[in-house]
Amino acid sequence: MKIFFNIILALIIFTTSMNAEEGHEGHDHGAHGGEGFYGHLELNIFADKITSVSSDGKYEELYSHSHAELGYGFGEGWSINSNTKLEGGPDGDAHAHGGYATPAGKDHGIDDHMLVLETLQLNYDSDNFSGYIGKFNPVVGFNYHNFPGMYGYQVIEAYQIKEKIGFGGILKNDTGYYGNHKLNLSTFFADTGPFSDSLFFERGHNSKEDSGVSNTEDFSSYAISYSGSNLSMFNNFFMEGLSYRFGFAEQAAGINDATDNSKYSASLMHKQDLSNDLTSKFIFERMHIDNKAGEAAHNRSHTTGGFGLYNKEWSFGTTYTYTDNDADEADEGHNGKVFQASIGYNIAPGMEINFGYKSQDLDDKENERLGINFKLSQGF
Repeated sequence: MKIFFNIILALIIFTTSMNAEEGHEGHDHGAHGGEGFYGHLELNIFADKITSVSSDGKYEELYSHSHAELGYGFGEGWSINSNTKLEGGPDGDAHAHGGYATPAGKDHGIDDHMLVLETLQLNYDSDNFSGYIGKFNPVVGFNYHNFPGMYGYQVIEAYQIKEKIGFGGILKNDTGYYGNHKLNLSTFFADTGPFSDSLFFERGHNSKEDSGVSNTEDFSSYAISYSGSNLSMFNNFFMEGLSYRFGFAEQAAGINDATDNSKYSASLMHKQDLSNDLTSKFIFERMHIDNKAGEAAHNRSHTTGGFGLYNKEWSFGTTYTYTDNDADEADEGHNGKVFQASIGYNIAPGMEINFGYKSQDLDDKENERLGINFKLSQGF
């Protein structure tokens, strides 16, 4: 089993060069108000066995969902932050610019991975306002890291808006008893600069002539979202553990697109400590997309529900996504569904292993897989 040998070798190399000290659930660079370097490193490797597939033959996949978040604080609220990712998605992922190219229907490993500079931005943070400019991911729905299960991020990441050039701001309102609330607004266009390409597997330099929504080189695309958490006004466990986000984005048509693309989202999450050792998480998100990829007669919505349970070193996570397609062309009107579940164990601080199952029927691609996920992380 060459694919599993490769993953073990990668883990040995990584663990001998790094002392993992803490986990990661999304790094908040705005929390750094001082001076100096900080960051978070995460190695996240998947080894999957395709057990059922609509095409002939079963095969194995080795791929990474790893990143290095690095930043430097200048003091007085100013910082510069970046996120570099080593990515090679599983079969069936989008192959568009910014997506992950993978060979279909055969064994594959690290040779088709891309090293991508996903974000590079200058930030200013204060108690009531944050501003950012550079290359960033506009915010509409929840961050995909919030979704439980080892495969939980995959459907969500596929429809998120990524790698845009522009600027934005966040208005923050800490009302105490009535919770913390944020209004996030940004305007942007697709990256057409030198960082639009990738290393190792070269996806190619993006240009305005390649078209695609928001690929306009002007600030005609925008995103807006409103979020909140720590809602204590009703003095009950449900409201105190609840967080939400409502979002909208309009991405202008590129030179060869039929029309603009719009996204609407509603997201809810509830986390509750059931005991000193046991924590639960419920999550829901609906993302509706008008004119998918700038196509005038193709709308799509994704509805995802998920549940996570965490007990000391053990974790369980699962999600189910139903995708509703509304398209004039018969070959694009197929509705889809994705189910995934996994059990995880924290071997040591910053070191986790997961065992999972995923069933996918999406975009006329059907498969089932069993997999192992190794995750090593360290913050500094």
